[in-house]
Amino acid sequence: MLFLSITGFYPGHVQDDTLQFELDIDGSEMNEKVAQLIESKPLSELEPGELLLREDQVAALGALLDVSFPSGLEYFMGTCAKY
Repeated sequence: MLFLSITGFYPGHVQDDTLQFELDIDGSEMNEKVAQLIESKPLSELEPGELLLREDQVAALGALLDVSFPSGLEYFMGTCAKY
């Protein structure tokens, strides 16, 4: 089963490249909503890999997911699989 994960790291100019934020999206319905919001396509059609999220996308995700994303990070969204 595919699901989406959102990760946050300090920007590239900061010497700390450790993971600072991680959120796995639960539930097939919410994963589909997030896929439509960010990529305008179903989850099953998303390409593998991670996508750098823009600030407006992070704000929209925060509203949809009711999550407060820490400021000062670069956020990425990627597909993952549960077996």
